[in-house]
Amino acid sequence: MKVKEFSQLPLTEQIKCVQDTGRYLHARLKGWCHISLYFMGTFYAEVWLLEHCGSIGMVRTFTSQEQLDPYLKTTSMDKLVQELLVEKK
Repeated sequence: MKVKEFSQLPLTEQIKCVQDTGRYLHARLKGWCHISLYFMGTFYAEVWLLEHCGSIGMVRTFTSQEQLDPYLKTTSMDKLVQELLVEKK
């Protein structure tokens, strides 16, 4: 699935798609949100869980490697990123 198709799905279907086909990579905290990062084959998806109420606030997508920076600052993911780049080729 391409990022444009995914982004047009309702939130509940996006969540199901991430659960069914996404490859969990890492998580981070930002304010009251627990953000889980998934690799979706051709793009990345972040699932934003609102900690104070236990519900998913949004699913954010991106394709740019630069947007991985917040995760790279929290852990050493160099090896995993390299594996993903090899898989994309």
